[in-house]
Amino acid sequence: MTVPATTRTALVTGGGAGIGAAIAAALMADGVHCTITGRSAQRPADLDDTIGYVTLDYLDAASLDRAVGIITDELRPDILINNAGINRKESFIDADPHNLQDVWTVNLAGPYRLTQACLPHMIARQWGRIVNISSIWSITGNPTNTAYCASKFAVDGFTVALAAEVARKGVLVNAIAPGYILTEILQERYSAERLKQVSAHIPIGRPGRPEEIGAFAAWLASDANSYITGQNILIDGGLTRTTHPFTPID
Repeated sequence: MTVPATTRTALVTGGGAGIGAAIAAALMADGVHCTITGRSAQRPADLDDTIGYVTLDYLDAASLDRAVGIITDELRPDILINNAGINRKESFIDADPHNLQDVWTVNLAGPYRLTQACLPHMIARQWGRIVNISSIWSITGNPTNTAYCASKFAVDGFTVALAAEVARKGVLVNAIAPGYILTEILQERYSAERLKQVSAHIPIGRPGRPEEIGAFAAWLASDANSYITGQNILIDGGLTRTTHPFTPID
């Protein structure tokens, strides 16, 4: 028997802001009880009381071990959103090997371990949804971003291989590849002029909104998705699959 939607629970890594927060909000709107992770040792004071919180720092082995124990023994979520990630841009020839290790640990090895902790419960209940947040840089290359691109290409491979392994056990596994999304981090790193330049290359003419990612992630994690698995789905306003700057039509 599959699990009634009203009793489902989700774990959203990096769910305190940006895309993760938008996904958690969309899931909660669908009646799913959410727990988020963050690196802070203390629960954020402004976090809604209805949301669970687990401290998780992928770069701290003890923190990851504690989180895995909580997931295995207490949470046992029906839905896992692997959203937390880092990016350290640098030219390849000058790249610090420690940065490569950190990026791979946070973007791939950590989520791999977390997924292992969640899967037995999903398989036992014959229902589960895993959504990995990848990137447009899991599909196309980006200069001075070798470690990040490599990690996100690996997330795509992880997604499709796991999907093939567990689909007949009731677990669907997909990835979402966001383009330029107007998160707090993007707005900190990009000036208004730079965002205007980027938007000129996006066919829709603007960056995406976190809520647009959240809505689709929640759909992928719902009963409405009954036949999509093993996919890495672009949400980028058409950017990746087009080759010419967008020219408005009068």
